[in-house]
Amino acid sequence: SLNTPIHVDDGFNEYESVPKRKKSTTSEVWDEMTNLECENKDKLKAQCNHCKSIFSTKSSNRTSHLRRYLNSCLKKINKGIT
Repeated sequence: SLNTPIHVDDGFNEYESVPKRKKSTTSEVWDEMTNLECENKDKLKAQCNHCKSIFSTKSSNRTSHLRRYLNSCLKKINKGIT
């Protein structure tokens, strides 16, 4: 048949698994948050350095909700007031 795949021995049939490179934390959010290590890597957490609240960082926009929270964190806002 015309749709039958043709096997080509090009030496690239077996692939090795390359470990993923860990992304650097370049966002300014990480200056005010601590990334918490968890046993389950699918459930990553972050902790506010000001009020110690814990947040999920599983979503694709890891730092967007953390940045929004930091803009309203009362302990951060009141830090400079004595």
